[in-house]
Amino acid sequence: MPPLARFGLEGKIVIVTGAGRGIGRTIALECAQSGAHIAAGSRTTAELETLAAEIEAAGGTCFHHQLDVTDVSSIERFMAAVVAHFGRIDVLVNNAGYNKVGKILDYDEELYDLIVDANLKNVFFCSQIAARQMISQGEGGNIINISSQAGVVGAPERGPYSGAKGGVNNLTRTMAAEWAEYQIRVNAVAPTVTRSPLAETAMRESQAFADAVKTKNLLRGALAEPEEMSAPVIFLASDAASMITGHTLVVDGGWTIV
Repeated sequence: MPPLARFGLEGKIVIVTGAGRGIGRTIALECAQSGAHIAAGSRTTAELETLAAEIEAAGGTCFHHQLDVTDVSSIERFMAAVVAHFGRIDVLVNNAGYNKVGKILDYDEELYDLIVDANLKNVFFCSQIAARQMISQGEGGNIINISSQAGVVGAPERGPYSGAKGGVNNLTRTMAAEWAEYQIRVNAVAPTVTRSPLAETAMRESQAFADAVKTKNLLRGALAEPEEMSAPVIFLASDAASMITGHTLVVDGGWTIV
């Protein structure tokens, strides 16, 4: 295989959760451009329809199905629909997540549970169900969890979120260790704050958060762009990363180094 060909995703079945907007949408679009067949999941069907139409207009393939990652039965239905449509799962990108900024003293149990379920519980059960399918296929597989620089360093006003993302980083290592015997690689990408409706809302709601983005993204002094996060995902999903597992690739513009 020519060296550059190893960086492609030709023919791979790639699931992207939270694919309707933000980083997930860009990951789905660019994985399709890299040759993958996309299975897109999100709570908002209209966004998935728009995504699928764009991928297919460019000559790609995109199956979409409603998915609520905080509901295990919804995850099971989604994964079954993907397998029924494509016959297999090669790559899972656990992108879906949710956050609402606030002081630790002000979170109530309901909001805490929602944030942890949307960022940690979903990764556990999406990965578990997809890994069972990959194991049954007997040809290995690839799981990429979208974490955050907030899971690497302290993140004021993002307490439940940073705790959940720290859990994602360690869960990634544990899954990689348990599933290596099945040739399933598990890695994480930890983005800095990246342009999305959720990030832009958080910056409007919290001046402290907006100021942190401006001062701690050393390379940019501003939000990162979704395309800067999709490229590392494509690399980890490709055969070029065949000896990488259990790793969290921090893509943060220098946020965590000082």
